[in-house]
Amino acid sequence: MMLLAGILSPYTGSAQVSDAPLQPVVAVQTAEYAAMPASNSVQTASMPSATDSVYEAPYTQDTLNYSTLNGVSLSDSRAELLEKKGEPLRKVQTDAGYTEYEYGDVKVGMMGEHIYYVSVPARAGSLTLDGHTLPFNKQAITSELGQPDFTADDGEGYNNDFYAFKVFTNPDTGEIVSADIFDTTTE
Repeated sequence: MMLLAGILSPYTGSAQVSDAPLQPVVAVQTAEYAAMPASNSVQTASMPSATDSVYEAPYTQDTLNYSTLNGVSLSDSRAELLEKKGEPLRKVQTDAGYTEYEYGDVKVGMMGEHIYYVSVPARAGSLTLDGHTLPFNKQAITSELGQPDFTADDGEGYNNDFYAFKVFTNPDTGEIVSADIFDTTTE
């Protein structure tokens, strides 16, 4: 009994350690408590309204999936692309067999009805990756997304198991040429 009193007493002066595994604490609010009016001595929290400022967590590599660039998703069909962007300014057949749809702010590589890559030229000044706008500045991109997952002679990039975002650079000057997203599961 004294041992139990010693463990429960806040005045023992020493910490008590137990080898028992920690158990989760579950809070239960009864209907009677929820229905009680708040007294003047108790402060109550309220849910934020639509006009309240809401904190937006910063985006990181972990929160981006690298699937949408300047409003075009790798999962869009040709019909969805045309619905979003309209008819392209130009269609160019690439040496790799893609048909590249060129718009003012983006180029989209199509193979049949499927989008294989989306590319934003550096002259655009900025890009919108998964809804987040980033300047075309290597330091700013690294600051926002963290250290790249891979580096190559022609740039560096970020990936998850399915999609990649790559900032292409001129190997001779290091200047940014474009930023692209592409499916990493297809060749």
